[in-house]
Amino acid sequence: MKSQNRAWIMLVLVFLLWQTLPGSPFAYFADMIRQWLGLLLSRPALPGPWQAVLVYVAFSLLLCTLLLLGRSRSRIYLAGICSLATLIHHLIDCIRTGRVYPVSLSIAIGLALALLFLLVKAKSPALWLSDAYTLALSVWIIRDGFLPPVIDRLDIRGSKLDLFLDLPAKPLIDLLDKTWHLPAVVWGLLPLALALLPVIFFSRGRQKG
Repeated sequence: MKSQNRAWIMLVLVFLLWQTLPGSPFAYFADMIRQWLGLLLSRPALPGPWQAVLVYVAFSLLLCTLLLLGRSRSRIYLAGICSLATLIHHLIDCIRTGRVYPVSLSIAIGLALALLFLLVKAKSPALWLSDAYTLALSVWIIRDGFLPPVIDRLDIRGSKLDLFLDLPAKPLIDLLDKTWHLPAVVWGLLPLALALLPVIFFSRGRQKG
């Protein structure tokens, strides 16, 4: 399968599975990146709206980087690196809180699968798993930056669709509402572009599988 087709399929699958146990390792990976960026970009001197823009841009740049790495020889290691970073971050959270979470097993299984694919040299499954972690960044941007104002504008909070999506209660896009007198639904086009343009331009040219 062409790499761009694989990328779009994984984007849709990760989006649909975001709130489920199979999708939880990828959602946790994206949330981990959000926490790291929050620590790096949260500056009192920087207005809130521009902190949101910087986070979305940083997510998009990291998405571009992972997609471009998918063209290199290190592509089969991406899943292992992402899953290992996720597991280490989760273990630190568990130690700090003294709790084990339902997502813990899924994260461990994600790392185990990544290592198994490396050991048996199963390139195609490794590529799909790598894309799942990579496209989780795109899904996170869409869920935080584009969908919340759309749901609000359509006035369907509390609907079955809203409950299924289970969007963030306090998305960063809210910080941009009324900036330059533009509503959040207009600003939402920026994160949507940042989420999809890298996939359009950089998902092709990678290994088929």
